[in-house]
Amino acid sequence: MTTVLRSFLRSLIRRPALTLIQLAGVACGVAAVVGMNLASRSAMGSFTETVRFLQGQSTHSVTRAVGSLDETVLARIMADPDVRAFAPVLDRYLSLADGTRVRVLGLDPFLDHGVRSRLFAGLDRAGERQGGAGWPFILDREAVILESRLAEDLSLGVGQRFQAAGLTLRVTDTFVHPAAEPVVLMDLGHAQEHLGMRGRLDRIDLVLQNPERFTSRWTALGYRVAAGDQRRAVYTDMLRAFRLNLQALSLLALLVGVFLVYNTSMFSVVSRRREVGVLRSLGAGRSEIVAAVAAEVAVIGLAGGAVGGVLGFALAHFLTGVVGETVSRLYFFLRPIPPGWTLAIPFAGSALGFLSAILGGAYPLFQLARQDPVYALRGRVAESGQERYALWAAGAGLLAAAASGALLSSTGAIHAGYAGAFGLLLGLSFFTGALLIALDPLWQRGLRGLAGSVGSLAAGNVRRNLGRTSVAVAAFGVALSLSVGLGSMIGSFRHTLIWWMEGQISGDMYLMPPDGRQIPADLYRGLSSLPGVAGVDPYRNASLDYRGTLIKVSAVDPAVLGRFTRFSWLAGDDDAWQEVARGAVIVSESFHRRFGIDMGDSVILPGLEGGVPVTVAGIFYDYTTEHGLVMMSRDSLRAIFADEGIDSLAVFLDPAGPNRDEVKEEVRRRAAAAAVTVTDRRRFREGILSVFDATFAVTRSMRALAILVAFFGITGALLTLFLERRRDFGIYRAMGLSRREVAVMTLLEGVTMGLSGLVFSAVAGTALTLILIRVINLQSFNWTIFFHPEAGPYLRAAAIALTASAAAAVYPVARVLTTYPQIQLREE
Repeated sequence: MTTVLRSFLRSLIRRPALTLIQLAGVACGVAAVVGMNLASRSAMGSFTETVRFLQGQSTHSVTRAVGSLDETVLARIMADPDVRAFAPVLDRYLSLADGTRVRVLGLDPFLDHGVRSRLFAGLDRAGERQGGAGWPFILDREAVILESRLAEDLSLGVGQRFQAAGLTLRVTDTFVHPAAEPVVLMDLGHAQEHLGMRGRLDRIDLVLQNPERFTSRWTALGYRVAAGDQRRAVYTDMLRAFRLNLQALSLLALLVGVFLVYNTSMFSVVSRRREVGVLRSLGAGRSEIVAAVAAEVAVIGLAGGAVGGVLGFALAHFLTGVVGETVSRLYFFLRPIPPGWTLAIPFAGSALGFLSAILGGAYPLFQLARQDPVYALRGRVAESGQERYALWAAGAGLLAAAASGALLSSTGAIHAGYAGAFGLLLGLSFFTGALLIALDPLWQRGLRGLAGSVGSLAAGNVRRNLGRTSVAVAAFGVALSLSVGLGSMIGSFRHTLIWWMEGQISGDMYLMPPDGRQIPADLYRGLSSLPGVAGVDPYRNASLDYRGTLIKVSAVDPAVLGRFTRFSWLAGDDDAWQEVARGAVIVSESFHRRFGIDMGDSVILPGLEGGVPVTVAGIFYDYTTEHGLVMMSRDSLRAIFADEGIDSLAVFLDPAGPNRDEVKEEVRRRAAAAAVTVTDRRRFREGILSVFDATFAVTRSMRALAILVAFFGITGALLTLFLERRRDFGIYRAMGLSRREVAVMTLLEGVTMGLSGLVFSAVAGTALTLILIRVINLQSFNWTIFFHPEAGPYLRAAAIALTASAAAAVYPVARVLTTYPQIQLREE
C-alpha cells in the first residue's frame, strides 16, 4: 500500500504545471465560499454589536407608530411603577459641509448615563479636564462628542470646530463605535433646538422590571413598545434574503470547482491505465489502487482548500467593505470590521476542498474500481463508448432538469428556488457531451475553412476526448451562464426600474431637507399657491411595525398624484386615487405578496386609538422597499397617527405655463430660504439608478471569481489533453505537420471548447435569468421584474469565452513548440 501510494503521490511533483492549475481552481472556488461567508458573518456580527452598543442596558423602547413623541409623555413614564430607568432619544441625520451624512443622537446625559454608560464615558473625562467645573457638553450649545473614526476622517481634535448644516459645532470628546458608524452625540435640548424639533422625541429607551404589564398598559394608549430582541430580529429579517443571495452566488463558484476536481480525477485514472495494469499484474489489489488515486485527489482538495481558505480570508477584507456599503445603501448604515485571522479558516477551507474532491472524484474512482487489468495494460488507447456515455448523461440531465423544474414550480420557499436553480444548472451540464457531438459538424466545417486539415483535426480531437472536454466545457459553460444570467437579470431589473420611474417619479422638481429635518408647512402652502405651479405633493415616509415586519407607510396628496403620475397597477387602476381620498389605502406588490393582502381586503393599522381598519383600493408596482409599503392620504395619516410631518415635496409645474424657468427660480429661491435642497427630475432619477448600480458590486465580484475558476478548468483540460496525447503529437510531427501547425491545432481546440461553452451558456444563462427573475427575486424581495432581453450580457460572455480559451491554450502551445518529436514518440 505504501509503495503504490508513494508512486501515485509522486506524480503530483512530476507534473507541477498541471498540479498548480488544479490547486488554483479548487482554491478559487473555496475562496469564494469562505470569503463571502466571512464577510456576511462580519456584517451580521457588526450589526448585532452596534445594536447592543447603542441599546446599552435598555430592555425596551417606546415610540409612536408613526412620527415623533411629545416630550410631555416623560412625566407619565417617570411615574410608571414598572420603569426602573429611562432615557429620551432624538435620532436624526445631519449633513456635514462636505456632504457626508452623519447620525445625530440627541441624549440627556443625566438620564442616559445609567442606560448607556459606555457611550458617555467621555463625559466623565471631559468633566475631569474642566476641573469639575461642569460639563461643556451640557452647558455649551455647540458642544458635541464625535465617533473616533469620524473625528479622524475630519482631522478634528478636542476643542476644534466644524460646520454641519449651517451650524458651528465644537468637539469636546470622542468615543469608539463598534461599527465605526459616523455618529455625533449632542445634548438633547441642543439637538431639539438645532434640528427644529423643540418638545419632540423619536423614542424613549427603557429598563423595565415588569415588561408584560407595562406593554399591555402602554399599547392600549396607542404607543408601540418593542423589546430589544424584537428590534434586532426585525432588522436581521431585513438582511435574510440579501445574505442568502450572496451565499448562493459563492456556492456557484464552488460548483465550477467541483467540475475541475472531476477533470483532475479523470485524468489521474485515464493517464495511468498502463501503470495501473502493471501494478495489478505485480499483485497490487484493486482497493490499493483506488485508495492511492483517492489519496491523490484528496491531497489536491485539502491543499487547494487550505490555500482557498487563506485567499478567502484576504477576499473577505475586500468583500466586507463592499457588503457594508451595499447594506448601508439599501437598509441602514453598516461599516463592518473585517474578520480576524484564526486557524479555523484554513481548516474550514480544507474541509470544503476535501468535500469538493470527494464529489468530483466519485465517478472517476468508480470507473477505476471496475477497470479490467488486461485492458489497463494496453496503456492510453482511444476510449470506446464515450458517445454512448454522453447520450446516457444527457438522459440523466433531462431527468435532473425536469425534477428541478418541478421543484421550482411546486413551492414558494426561497431555499427551494436556489435548489432548483442549482439542479437545473447541474442537469444542463450533463448535456455538454451531447452538445459537443451535435456541434461537431459545425466546428468541422468552420475550422476546416479556417485552417484546413489542422482545423479538422482540432474539431475531431474535441469530440474524440469527450471524457475531458465535456467536463471542461461544462465548468466553463456554468461560469459563463452565471455571467449571462446575472447580467441579464441586472439589466432587466434596471429597465424595470426605469419603466417604474417614468410613471411614478414624474415631478419637475423635488425638495428635500439635507439634514433630516421636516419640510416647513409654510413652504408647502406657499408653493401650492405659487402661480405656474400646477400641484405639489407633500410626501411623508415613515416606518411602521406590522406583524413583526418593519414596513413603510407613506402619506401623499391623492388628487395631485392621480393627475400627474401614472402608477402601474398589479390590481386596480387610477380610480383607486378617489378611494384613497375617501380614506382607503393602496399597497405595494411586496406588501401584497408578503402578507397575502388582496385588493378589497381590510388592513388593521396600529393607530393611536388602537387598531384601525382600512380598505385596500389597489395594489401597485413598487421598488423602494421589499418589506411592504402602505400609501394613504395626508388626512388619513393625520387621523390614524396624528402625524403632520412632510419629508419631501414633489413640485409639478403647469405644462402650458409661459414662464416655467422663472417659476423654477422662484421655487429654488424659496427652498434656499428654508434650507431645503432642490433636485430636478433627471438628477433625482440618476441618484436612484446610482444606488441601484452600487448594490450589485458584490454580485459582480462573485461572477468574476466563478469565471476565474472556469478559466483554470479550461487550462487544466487543455494541459491534460496535451500530456495524454504527447505520442499523438509526435505522430503528427512525423507525418509532416510543423510545430506551428500542431500549436495552431492546440489553440483551435481551446477556442472550440470555449465557443462550445458559450453555446451552453446562451441556453443555460437564459434559463437562469428566468429563474432569477420569476422565482428567486420574487421569493426574496416580493416584487416583479420584467424580462428585458438585451445583447450586452451575451456579447460580454462571447468576449470572455474567446479571451479565456485562447489564454488557457498559451501554456500547452508553448509546450508543443518546445518539445522534440523523438521525445514525443517515446513510449512511456
